[in-house]
Order: sequence, then C-alpha cells, then structure tokens
Amino acid sequence: MTTTPTPRDPNSELTPESTPESAPETAPESTLQSTPESTPESHSDSTDPSSAAVVEATDARGVYADAPSTPPVASEPPVASEPPVASEPPVVVAPSEPTVVFVNAPQPPKNRGARGVGVLVALLGAVLFAVTYALLVLLIALIGSSAGLAPALQFLSTVTFYLPVIIFFLSYLLLNLVANRAGWWAHVLGGFIVAVIVWVGFVGSAIIAAGAFGAGGALVGAIVLQQLTNPLGFAAAIAAREVPIWVGGLVARRGRTARARNADERVAYEQKLADHRATLGDRTGV
Repeated sequence: MTTTPTPRDPNSELTPESTPESAPETAPESTLQSTPESTPESHSDSTDPSSAAVVEATDARGVYADAPSTPPVASEPPVASEPPVASEPPVVVAPSEPTVVFVNAPQPPKNRGARGVGVLVALLGAVLFAVTYALLVLLIALIGSSAGLAPALQFLSTVTFYLPVIIFFLSYLLLNLVANRAGWWAHVLGGFIVAVIVWVGFVGSAIIAAGAFGAGGALVGAIVLQQLTNPLGFAAAIAAREVPIWVGGLVARRGRTARARNADERVAYEQKLADHRATLGDRTGV
C-alpha cells in the first residue's frame, strides 16, 4: 500500500533564517522575537505538525530552546568610587541656661558724727579755759590778796595752774566724743561733770604741791582743808563749767547737720535697696 506524501505548505517550512542550525554564533543574547512581518498564513496554520514542532522548539519568548547560548559580553569593571566621606554628627546645642548675674546690694551709709569737730572744739575750749582761769586768778588776787598781782603771776607758771587745763581738755574731749551728735543741752549738762573733775584735779595737785606727803597727820589735814576751800579751785571749776556752754554750740550745730545728712542718706539707701530688690525680682521672673 502506497501512501501519497502530503505536500507541505511552503509557508510552514523552516526558513534558513529560522532554523536553529543557521543561527549565527555571534548572535546577541537578546531573544529573537516574532516580528510583525510574519505572514498571516503562518499564524493561521497552527495545526500544521511542522509549525507545532517549530513552536515547541521555541520558548515562550520566541527563543529557540536548543539554541546555543552565547557567552555574556564581559562588561567593564566598575570604576572604584571614592569612599563616602563620613559626615560629622550634628552638634547638639544644649539649651543655654540663664546667666546668673550677681548684683552687689547697695551698702548702708555710714553714720556721720561730730567727733572730728569735737576734738577741735576741745582744743579751742582748753585755750579758752586757760585764759578764763588766768583772768579769774588775777581777779581773785586783786580782790583778796594784799600782796598784789605778784603771787598770782607766780601761780600762773606752776604745775597747779597747768594741770587743771590738761584735765579740762581730756574731760571735755571725752564729753564731746560721748555726746557726738547730741544737742547743746548735752554740753550744758556735761559741763557740770567737767567742772567737778577739774576741781578734783586742782585739789589733788595743790595738796601735792603743798608737801602733804610725808608730813604729820595734823599737817596733812590742815593742807587738805585749806585746798578744799581754796578760791583758786573754785575759779577753775567755774571756768570749766562755763566754757562748754560757750563752745558746745559749735559741736551741737555740727551734730544737727550730721543728723540731717544721715537721715537723707538713709532715705536714699532705702530707695536704692528697694530698686535693687525689684531688679532681682525681675531677673528671677525672667
């Protein structure tokens, strides 16, 4: 039994360009995809065995299954890039704390006094006391002494005259330092104390000058009684009593000025202190 060979469709034959054997060895690794130039007959005749073989020989992308794979083209080595520069970590700035400013508080004013003026007035008072005491001595000599002024002038050159002057200066200086900013009344009342001290000083110096030390008891008693009633001692006490009244007004005036200035400075200090506290309160609030 003879079979007649079925003529093949010329459109279904493998063309040299589509056979695997004729694939050039230098073909790129890119796949051969179906081109739009394929004839409609090749698409329509899908039942042809030869077409099925061709389809089986290709993969889903249209690449021949048994086509030899070409080695990949060696790509150029990657250019070594510079190492990344390590970026510095961001600087974290801590929140600034409030600056503490120490403001010195205003210092309280120093109280002014009249002690400096009191020293000068005490020197002036000692000179006035010496002059007054000398005049009283001369007056007593003129009134009660029959010998005239000779004994009185001789007395003015003795220690008994100068010692009360020194005692007056020291006692009145002490009064001025104690009274300081006190009024004139302090010098008026203090003059009595100064007079008593000066009188005691005169009596003591007169007893020593009369030679009571080393004498008998009766003689010592007579000398002490004589000096206690000596008019020169009373003259010294009177002068010591009056001079503080005369010059005490200078110290008292200085004391009033010092008191007024101290009051003004105290008011200014209180105002500055209040402003300082208000400034500190504002800084604390901020």
